[in-house]
Amino acid sequence: MQPFFIGINDPVVSQFDPQVFSLFEQFGEGSGSLNQASIRRGETIFNTRAFPAAPGRTGTCSGCHNTPNSGNHSVAASLTIGVADAAHRTQDLPLFTFYCPATQQTIQASDPGRALISGKCADIGKFKVPSLRALATRAPYFHDGSAASLNDVVEFYDNHFQIGLSVQEKADLVAFLSSL
Repeated sequence: MQPFFIGINDPVVSQFDPQVFSLFEQFGEGSGSLNQASIRRGETIFNTRAFPAAPGRTGTCSGCHNTPNSGNHSVAASLTIGVADAAHRTQDLPLFTFYCPATQQTIQASDPGRALISGKCADIGKFKVPSLRALATRAPYFHDGSAASLNDVVEFYDNHFQIGLSVQEKADLVAFLSSL
C-alpha cells in the first residue's frame, strides 16, 4: 500500500524526495529483458535528470509530478509549462489577448487556464498537474490535446526545457511513462 497525505512530497509542506517513482527498481540491465531495462532507465531519468525549470532554478520531472508512485502534484497547484503560450498555438486554437492593469502588460495565450477561475494575470496558462498513472490510455495529451502521443510529450518537454535528451533517453522515458 502506498501512503498518501496532502503535501506528502511537496518541498513547502514536507521533506522532498526526488525518487518519486520506485515501481521498477527491480528492473535493470541484468534483468534479462531489454524492455524492462528501458523502463528502469526511464524511471531513473524521470526521477533524477535535472534541467533548467525557471530562471536560476533547476528541476526534474519528479519535482512537479511529486506524489509517490502516482505522479500528480501532492498539493493543489497549477503550473505553467508553456503549452498555452501563443508561440505554441496551432491554427485550430483560439488566441486570447489579456490586459493586466496592475502591470500594464498584455499577454497572449490559447487558453486562460487557471486565470479563468482566479481572475489573476499570474495564472494565465497555468494548469493542474495531472496524475501519470494509466497515462498511456489517455491520449491525446496536455489540456488541449496538442500532443498526440507520449513521444510528442517527451519531445515537447525536451525542447521547452532544453533538457538535451538523447534518442535512447527519449525512448526510455516513453517506455517508462507507457508502463505506468
